[in-house]
Amino acid sequence: IMRKILKITLLASVIGFFASCETRELELLENPNNITVESADPNFVLNDIQLTFRGIASGYSGTATGLTRMRYQFGTYANSVTEQTISGEWQQSYQMFGNIDLLQGINALAEEGDEIPYHVGVAQVLEAYAYMLLVDHAGDVVFSEANNPEEFPNPKLDSGKVVYDAQLALLDDAIANLNATTVKVPQDIYFGDFDPSNWINLANTLKLRAYLNLRLTNPDAARTGINSVLAGGRFINTVDEDFQFAYSNVQNPTESRHPFFTGNYQAAGSGQYMSNNLYDLMNAGDDQPPFIETGDPDPRARYYFYRQTSNEPSGSNLPCEGDASYDYCYVGNLYWGRDHTDDAGIPADNVRRSTYGVYPGGGAFDRDLFEQARAASETMEGAGILPIYLSSQTHFALAEAALTLGTGGGSPASLLEQGIRLSMEKVTNFPTVSTVNPDTSEDFGASNADINAYVSGVLNAFNSANTAGKLNIIARENLIASFGSGTEPYNTYRRTGAPTLQSPIISAGAFPRVWRYPETEVDGNPNITQQPLTNRTFWDNNPAGFID
Repeated sequence: IMRKILKITLLASVIGFFASCETRELELLENPNNITVESADPNFVLNDIQLTFRGIASGYSGTATGLTRMRYQFGTYANSVTEQTISGEWQQSYQMFGNIDLLQGINALAEEGDEIPYHVGVAQVLEAYAYMLLVDHAGDVVFSEANNPEEFPNPKLDSGKVVYDAQLALLDDAIANLNATTVKVPQDIYFGDFDPSNWINLANTLKLRAYLNLRLTNPDAARTGINSVLAGGRFINTVDEDFQFAYSNVQNPTESRHPFFTGNYQAAGSGQYMSNNLYDLMNAGDDQPPFIETGDPDPRARYYFYRQTSNEPSGSNLPCEGDASYDYCYVGNLYWGRDHTDDAGIPADNVRRSTYGVYPGGGAFDRDLFEQARAASETMEGAGILPIYLSSQTHFALAEAALTLGTGGGSPASLLEQGIRLSMEKVTNFPTVSTVNPDTSEDFGASNADINAYVSGVLNAFNSANTAGKLNIIARENLIASFGSGTEPYNTYRRTGAPTLQSPIISAGAFPRVWRYPETEVDGNPNITQQPLTNRTFWDNNPAGFID
């Protein structure tokens, strides 16, 4: 999609934005103050687009992980999703769209043989993804009148359906560009050495993602679209095709480590609580709280969570103890966490609470050493990843589609199994640190027997469940495998009402079916009126109160 502006001044604030974000590719950025179509380096522009998308994806995920109980959320939904929550993602998205216009302008003016279809194709994939994310979180968004202030100083909102349809068409344009022949090869911050096949796989996977979201409002189009992508056979299907952003262990001159690491492995100790509900879903604790299936602990638990102490929480470190309003309070097995929306006083337990482990944040593997995270003897030093869209998620999406729409690709059970095994492969092969306790020589890494037992337990439960139960298991496994990124579980929860999650322990208010528009947009544009959290995006036709 070409909008009318082919010249743009890159915002000076981009320097500050990247200085404050964790990346490993900042050396790629050159930063002249004013870039024009005639003078711009397409590699620079595309690097900026790629890095900006990293910030967008990370921003959405931070809030969504709390909403879906993948990490602890403090207080009410209204306090978690405010007029500021989406401000960064909104601003960064439209800044990125402007730079994509610039890149397309460079291509349009290129002499024969100097065209950059690969650069444009990558940018178009990210544009489509970013617009779909805007719709998924805000509903109706600015689109047809975007980034054209001279003609549209107060751009109107377009319906989410119109925007989604346009992005599906844009993905076809992107694939055409990525199938072109050119010697102009871009730098690829996500996949490494550039191969257009990686981006074609992502483009088709985004189609699968979009069609699955359409299954409630247009099941025929969803079924046809998914089967069409499956027939083509080009989508994210294996771990080495996963779409992710890699952090490094570099601190200077720019902080490039994973924020899970910098926020929890520093001198002050852990800055976040893990979710008691997620501990429960993974059978990490030794108690039997309300929602868990019977079975062995999830083999990924020691990779996801790191326990800092061998002492159980009690007394002032467990202020919820004895309060019947808490489902968990403490799940056992030395996992210190918090219940969903618990807004009670927080004890000084930063060096005791369980924290992020080695996957995906590049911290420590839990091998029963019970060292404080800030003093852990072996970590990945923050060289983790931001998982954005993974092959495991592809298979859980296809399992849901096969169950609810009758699409191809395999049976729901076989697709579910593939999703779990792909997640296990990714997580258990991730650490570059030892999984062996040096004092006892016991290896706490997941074995094939552990993984097979887990898969067998899930499939046995799946095969004996009714349709609603099967959907709940698919959604649960998707949520667990998505650890580190809450965007897809947030969509799944609104689309399916699954998995069964802990209810808020306080009166948290209406669950956010969409997020509120940025305050600056509402105040500055008479065509944008603030919306309540109870509004729904166009693909969500589930009733009010469907989820909490």
